[in-house]
Amino acid sequence: MCCRFLEPKRLIGINRSFFDANEASTDPVVYKNSYIMGDFEFCKDGLKLGDLYGNKFCIVLRGCEETTQENLDKVKTLLLENGFINYFGLQRFGSSGDTHEIGKFVLKKDYQSAIEQILIPNINSKKDVVDALDHYNTSGDAEAAYNMLSYKNSLEGIILKSLIKEPTDYKRALKSLHYKQQTLYTHAYQSSIWNKLVSRRISAHGTAVLEGDLVYVDETQGTVRKLTAEEVSSRSFSDVLLPMPGYDIQFPENCCKEYIAEILDEDGMSIDDFKGPLGREFNVSGCYRKVIYKPSEFDAEIIKYSDENEKLVATNLDSVLGRTFEAKNEGDRTALRLQFTLPRSCYATMLLREIGRADKF
Repeated sequence: MCCRFLEPKRLIGINRSFFDANEASTDPVVYKNSYIMGDFEFCKDGLKLGDLYGNKFCIVLRGCEETTQENLDKVKTLLLENGFINYFGLQRFGSSGDTHEIGKFVLKKDYQSAIEQILIPNINSKKDVVDALDHYNTSGDAEAAYNMLSYKNSLEGIILKSLIKEPTDYKRALKSLHYKQQTLYTHAYQSSIWNKLVSRRISAHGTAVLEGDLVYVDETQGTVRKLTAEEVSSRSFSDVLLPMPGYDIQFPENCCKEYIAEILDEDGMSIDDFKGPLGREFNVSGCYRKVIYKPSEFDAEIIKYSDENEKLVATNLDSVLGRTFEAKNEGDRTALRLQFTLPRSCYATMLLREIGRADKF
């Protein structure tokens, strides 16, 4: 994070709100529900939108007793040389996995169905939210349901408050949400179409580069062009892009263009649903995404342990507090420590999914 016009001592003071630093312990459970600020650095320029390259991960997988160093080395080589399919991860589609369905309703201008879908309790909903939404869904009484919520400024509360004033104006209720929340739904639908498109393309053609495929002219500017027949043999599948449907994109001049139309048709949609005022209103301009991503760095090692709660890697908290840590690396259980860096909008869960496909990994 980046802060302006704040002295480090003021930020450090925030730590006192969470725990007493004098009680610091090597036991990670102590910090389970706490936060700590530190490791400050003075910089000439602040952070701006687009400055983020990506994320660096350190992940431990426990219970990997069948893993061997030979398999680990094979997977590492495959990932670095071939990469993995750059699917959008499940978290893109919300805790209920239905945000793309809401986005589809929005693009169809079926705002009532969108709101009804949003107001279905999910597995993470608190009891008061579940009770309030159940009451609204059975009675249609938005005001009574709103009063049942303990936190009125929640997503559900904002929608119910709008419905109190205008019970049948579902578009107004949707537009009462923060702009980023509104576009989350339409972007999730675009992502679901992209995932289906990639699966269809690879099922039909594997990793072959095709005439008419899209590649970047300038990745920083987002400009693309189509490959000619003469260029196909000189390009790698890791260069190939597929579009997320929108009002301002180019389509590949090959089978993928038909695949997109077929997938949208299965949902009763067409590319025209992304165009016009509605597409701009909900920011569905579209973009391009690499089909395959090769991590620039990937490191993995086997760690032995005995206690399932045993700490196996140094944490960011250790770094902030200036503590060193080294795992005992002994016991009859096996864990894997994975370290890798991915660019923004590239999902670690999809890399882990690829690893999980490896035999006895």
